[in-house]
Amino acid sequence: MAKTNENAVSPVVGVMLMLVVTIIIAAVVSAFAGGMGASQTKVPQASLKAEYSIADGMTIYHTGGDTLTVGDFRILLTKSRNTGSIEEQSFVNEINQSLIWSGKTVPFSPYPPPGTPAHPEMWYDDKGARAVSRFAAGDVAYITASNCNTDKLTPNLIYYGSNNGINQSVNVGGTFFLDFVTKDGKKISRIEVPIKP
Repeated sequence: MAKTNENAVSPVVGVMLMLVVTIIIAAVVSAFAGGMGASQTKVPQASLKAEYSIADGMTIYHTGGDTLTVGDFRILLTKSRNTGSIEEQSFVNEINQSLIWSGKTVPFSPYPPPGTPAHPEMWYDDKGARAVSRFAAGDVAYITASNCNTDKLTPNLIYYGSNNGINQSVNVGGTFFLDFVTKDGKKISRIEVPIKP
């Protein structure tokens, strides 16, 4: 009776099993990673600039990049180091977008009587409904000087009975930051805005 050598069978089977397990793990990881990438939405990128004057208010220009859907982003205002105290820099104010004007005027009703004056087209109407749907390249947005009062624009800067908004003459020559972010806080654009008289 001839004796056969079966010592080599076990390592070959072991290597093949390890190879199959490795391929299965790689396929599962690849499918999982691919699914995660597909579910994430692209963060819009936009070129924005802004001007601010205590006398005239704020103007924000969309100079290029992605169109931003009004209501899908937030605008945050923070004093910079050369304007506010360390305490004031910790207060982040979300700008109420109902303060923003598109620069256009619209009639008070779809069929206004002749001679009825138009009113500014605000991003949100007085009932809180979105009236402007997008902020695209070439668009300009305005916040009037009266809407730049501390209690409206930066209510978080009213503390201890004092008025520390950006509309104070002591801040002329300083700057503040406007951060445009997605609803979940991802950065779209950051602007440093000088404060003029």
